[in-house]
Amino acid sequence: MKKIGIGITVLAVTLLLSLSLTSCKKSRKVNGNLATGYVGADFSVKVKVPDTSSKFLKTAQPMDKNITALEVSKLMGNGINLGNTMEAYRGWNQYKNKEVTFYEQLWGQPVTKEEMFKAMKEAGFDSVRIPVAWTNMMNYEDGDYVISEKLLNRVELIVNWALNAGLYVIINDHWDGQWWGMFGSLKTEQRYQAGVIYKSMWTQIANRFKNYGDHLIFESANEELGSRLNDDTALSKGLKGNLSQYECYDCTNKINQCFVDLVRSTGGNNKYRFLLIAGYNTDIDATCEVSYKMPVDKVKNRLFVSVHYYTPSTYCILDKDASWGKVKRSWGSEKEYAAMEADFAKMKKFTDAGYGVIIGEYGVSRNSDQTIKEGTAAWMQSVVDNCEKYNYVPMLWETNGFFKKTEPMGFIDEAMAAIYKKDN
Repeated sequence: MKKIGIGITVLAVTLLLSLSLTSCKKSRKVNGNLATGYVGADFSVKVKVPDTSSKFLKTAQPMDKNITALEVSKLMGNGINLGNTMEAYRGWNQYKNKEVTFYEQLWGQPVTKEEMFKAMKEAGFDSVRIPVAWTNMMNYEDGDYVISEKLLNRVELIVNWALNAGLYVIINDHWDGQWWGMFGSLKTEQRYQAGVIYKSMWTQIANRFKNYGDHLIFESANEELGSRLNDDTALSKGLKGNLSQYECYDCTNKINQCFVDLVRSTGGNNKYRFLLIAGYNTDIDATCEVSYKMPVDKVKNRLFVSVHYYTPSTYCILDKDASWGKVKRSWGSEKEYAAMEADFAKMKKFTDAGYGVIIGEYGVSRNSDQTIKEGTAAWMQSVVDNCEKYNYVPMLWETNGFFKKTEPMGFIDEAMAAIYKKDN
């Protein structure tokens, strides 16, 4: 999804303000009347998609079937996002027949190059998250769920560049015009169509990458699973969904279970691939609620859970005063360090159960004049330190801000660079 500053989401702000973490409602009212008949997302449909097997990788790469998610967490080290690039969105009906690199530049980013991933590795990163908007080149609004071969080829090329640089790689479906809001639609046919889109999309992605080894990880969603399943969409014509919080949790759990079952069913290395499961709103507290369930998997110790961290939001997200708060321009008190550690400690419930934990995004926006907020490096260092303490994987959100993807590539701030630089 599109970001502001160094990439903090506008929608994440709304999410943080509106999310209620109290008890889940078990009923809902529409226009004052009790609504009934909710059965959750429907994934019973069998989808037909073209053969998307890789034309570049015919032989399966080695797959370590014994290593666990907790062990891989240590190997993934510090991570970074290729932000505002492959997920930059405009939609098929707005820009038909454009080249993939056109979309890569829509949100102000340079065309992706192999050298970027080499620079990430040299800066001290061992993993990269590559968000993708697959419907950019899928005419889903007219019922066509085939991903363009051009997009599949481009993403595979970029994945190979990252893998060749020695990085672990995560790919997902990221915001993507928020078609996800169809899951909460008032219209039955749109809720059904959402299941078709999701299954069609991941069948094609999984088949394309089924020969890749365990350095490639699939992620079920971004921040869309949760309250945003009720978002307005291109097809709902201004009618937002009406799922209760209970139903949003239920739908989230069903989507994540479908994801695991579908990927495993495609065979090849996907039978054992590490999978990253999106938390509820990717919010720590909401994901730690009892209503959120990790999916059942046929193989043990191959699942991660994803949450994002932009706390406090008035410091991390705001670059100028808003109606809901003033910019907090410094960070680093003893109380603030303790609050961050308390947040991260909550996710220990997942590592104790054998799940890896990935902080899929974290970061601090700059001031509106582009100066760096006081305490930014200290905040970043604290995230990294807490992840090391609890064996989580931190993935810095970056959009060519602190870490330049244009020449000369690398960090522009020495204090930031020092956080990730490895001891020789």
